[in-house]
Amino acid sequence: MTGWIRSWPWAVGDSSRPCGSRGFSRPPHTADREERVKHAMPSGGHLVDASVNARAWNHIAVQDSTGDDAGAVPERIEWTCWPGRGPGAEFIGDPAGLRVAELGCGTGEHIAYAAAHGARLAVGVDIAEQRIAQARARFGHLPALVWRVGDAAQELAELPRLDVCFSIYGALWYADPAQLLPVIHNRLRPGGLLAFSVNGPRPGELPGRRVDNLTLTSGTRLPVVHYSYDADAWRGLLDEHGFAPPEVLPVEGPAGSPYRTFVIRAHRIGD
Repeated sequence: MTGWIRSWPWAVGDSSRPCGSRGFSRPPHTADREERVKHAMPSGGHLVDASVNARAWNHIAVQDSTGDDAGAVPERIEWTCWPGRGPGAEFIGDPAGLRVAELGCGTGEHIAYAAAHGARLAVGVDIAEQRIAQARARFGHLPALVWRVGDAAQELAELPRLDVCFSIYGALWYADPAQLLPVIHNRLRPGGLLAFSVNGPRPGELPGRRVDNLTLTSGTRLPVVHYSYDADAWRGLLDEHGFAPPEVLPVEGPAGSPYRTFVIRAHRIGD
């Protein structure tokens, strides 16, 4: 995946910042992140979270030109925002002939990889309409590629049975996994693969629902909801929702970075 990076909207290679924005292949220089809010907003349910996040990412998409040009399919899948760190496309295997969905596809480069490598069906789902518009403009020419705008759990429930479901700093970071994992389990075929990457929590960070603030150049501050868990909590969540014991790969950031990413995969149990 030459040159494709998923990071918060600040300069590429800034190891002092965490990863986590969906679909930034070339982060804009027009947004920055406020210090993490110490007390999360009162929860109003996963649809409220989805609405909050959609507003933020639609605003960011408008000021980011990443999706304005036709896209080249990446050479590999990057699971972290640090190119070359962590696994590549082999983490989900050969997509040829399979039904594959990406939850939180951003500008579409990763699900485009699956489509270009022979997926029978490749579905990109994103909460931000502007991001899907950019993804469609970049990769809409590829066969077997379908785009869906909306809440990941709602859109996923309408899809056919899947062989692979994956997310790279996507819906499994921005949506409540207790709401999303049962839907993923239901849509995956028995033995189907779930693979995803999320930020690891910082020392002392409370688990569960958290809120970040993004400040745009206009001065507008936009909240973004995410869900933060350590490796053991992810193992427990996956076990609770019908997945085999997962493989959890902690990927450390560059030297001097306090951040790390968990790259996780697990197979669906059940008939």
